[in-house]
Amino acid sequence: MPRRFSVRSWLVLLALSVLLPTLLAAVMSIAYFYKEERQSSEARVLETARAMSMVVDRELARREGVVKTLAKSPALVQGNLETFYRYARDIAPQPDMAVVLSDISGQQVLNTRRPFGEGSLPRTVFSKLREQADPLATLVSDLYFAPIGKQYSFAVEVPVVVDGRLRHYLSMGGYANYLQDLLKEQRLPDSWIGTVVDRNGFIVARTIGAEQFVGKLVPEALLKQLMAHQEGALETLSIDGRPVLAVFSKGSKYGWSFVIGVPQAEVATWSALALSRFASTAALLAVAVVIGALWVGRALTRPVVALKHAAHALGQGSAATFKPTGVVEIDEVAVAMSDAADSLRNASAVTQRRISEALEQAEQAHRAMVQGQRLEAVAHLTGGVAHDFNNLLMVVGTNMHILRRTGLSAVQESCVSKIERAVSSGTKLTRQLLTFSRRQPMRPEVIDLREQLPSLTALMRSALHSRIELRSVVEPARLHVEVDPNELELALINLAVNARDAMPDGGALHITARLAHAGEMSVTPAQHVVLEVRDTGTGIAPDLVGKVFEPFFTTKPVGHGTGLGLSQVYGLCVQSGGVATIESELGRGTTVRMYLPLSSKPLASEVRQSATTGTDSINARVLLVEDNEDLAQAAADVLVAAGCQVEKARTGDDAVIALEVERPFDVVLSDIRMPGSVDGIALAHRIAQSGQPTGVILMTGFTAELQKARDMGFLVLPKPCPAEDLLAQVRAVAAKAADAGINDS
Repeated sequence: MPRRFSVRSWLVLLALSVLLPTLLAAVMSIAYFYKEERQSSEARVLETARAMSMVVDRELARREGVVKTLAKSPALVQGNLETFYRYARDIAPQPDMAVVLSDISGQQVLNTRRPFGEGSLPRTVFSKLREQADPLATLVSDLYFAPIGKQYSFAVEVPVVVDGRLRHYLSMGGYANYLQDLLKEQRLPDSWIGTVVDRNGFIVARTIGAEQFVGKLVPEALLKQLMAHQEGALETLSIDGRPVLAVFSKGSKYGWSFVIGVPQAEVATWSALALSRFASTAALLAVAVVIGALWVGRALTRPVVALKHAAHALGQGSAATFKPTGVVEIDEVAVAMSDAADSLRNASAVTQRRISEALEQAEQAHRAMVQGQRLEAVAHLTGGVAHDFNNLLMVVGTNMHILRRTGLSAVQESCVSKIERAVSSGTKLTRQLLTFSRRQPMRPEVIDLREQLPSLTALMRSALHSRIELRSVVEPARLHVEVDPNELELALINLAVNARDAMPDGGALHITARLAHAGEMSVTPAQHVVLEVRDTGTGIAPDLVGKVFEPFFTTKPVGHGTGLGLSQVYGLCVQSGGVATIESELGRGTTVRMYLPLSSKPLASEVRQSATTGTDSINARVLLVEDNEDLAQAAADVLVAAGCQVEKARTGDDAVIALEVERPFDVVLSDIRMPGSVDGIALAHRIAQSGQPTGVILMTGFTAELQKARDMGFLVLPKPCPAEDLLAQVRAVAAKAADAGINDS
């Protein structure tokens, strides 16, 4: 009779037959594994040394960038050294930093560690280095003992070139102990010795014993390797006599190196630890395989026993209850029934949850619809009131123009000036109301940001509290853009208010105007201007940055923001032919960039100046079509005072009748929105189709109508329109109509 074995016994034998050859192969590979682990450990240390070398190079590059920026300071370029001295003191106020300006020979001219004008300044450390270097190259010194600061230091020097000529050298020096803090931030293991070494092998900073070894030369064996190789590793003694594995990497740009000294005992421990882990893992694997085999054997016998008991019960005619056994064939029906019951319960729960969610969404949609209807009603009411108020302001403005033409006394001129300021304030108020109702027409003008930014910055200053520092920088380039100045002011005020709310405890707000860089936002660098507003506030969460330009979206608490500020900024950029972007990081601040097309048109100030020179009488017949009687009379008085013959029509239908007379009009000046069957645009189309040499000027206070008429090629003036602008356009259109009549004859 053959020997019988249980299922668990066969599984244990099978597991051991597979595991034992695997363990034997593992033991044979220990020697190779030890070597590979040692090389891998050295490679990891070398990667760390490379990273630290890049940190040192990046710090030197940062200082180079600061000095190059200082070298382009307007005060330095213009030779105003005292102003530049004060500016440099602000840039490097810490006692561990110094900005030094020297002449071409290396003699210091000013030093921010010494009073301005002091004559007994030493020569710079670069005076000898410059003898063998390119005079226009950037130099980084090695470690030196500063004669004024009385500490080990290092510096970066750049040339100052003005009008193509080398005028000075500018350097920024700092104490070497600054790099000590930089090393601490990298959090190397406590047992490792991290060392920054200059090109000559002198220690600049060290994580252990810095006060004792900074300024000393590294050991000779390490120095030879540093001079001969870009990176490497060697077993040697550290400068304080410790046996270490020295791993070094040299920076590619400035030639400074970073050396990591790992105690040799720790290096040996790495491999031993790895081997012990390997052996422990192998033992645990063997135990786990045996336990797993026993567990699987038990799991296989349980269904057989359950099936035996069920068969015994069925054989006795008793009711059999089937429980899960672990065998697929036996458990399939039970599992299917259990799954079906679970599915029904889950379906019921999901249905209830979806009904609740649908009711909640319907309630939210209803609330949003009600709020939207309220806002729409307010917007319509606001737009209508602002439009009517614009007509009143235009009546006042045109009559004020007439009064000035009649000649005024000093007292009368003072009163008219006050009225003029009140009209200007009222106009700005209605522009804000129409902006809210989305009926405000854009009034683009070509402005120079280099001239306008100081006044715009002062305007933003009024929206900030005293704990926020405001700085503005304008690139010395042609920065002409065509934009609505009032909308630009509103956009910058909106950005200032957002920055103020993001910096309740104070901070800095930087405004920069410059040309776009290559590859920036896929715009053409030479054809776009960037107006950048950057704060140091709390920032915006990454999942919300993509929504901030949406109307009514705000991250502020209820009652503290409308959500229209950034949407107005984006709308201004898009309507001006550009785009707006935003970058933000929590705790670091937010940057909004407004990309506006560079304009080649003449500045608005030049156009207005040339327009004011045209004061000759306008000999033209004008048909004035306006349903507001006060506004029509005021405009007619202005035109008559300028020499025009004016006939008025209240509606477009009346204007069509007036145009049928034998003597044609030179200019038709018409409002767009009027009662009757013919509005201003339809009237303009009739005149264009009639073939008469009659010029058409349309007027409106609504954005949609203004844009629609302009898209059709008509000349449109936004309301309220200053009398000077109105007369300038009438004069130009009348002259064009006269030329067309001569050519037709």
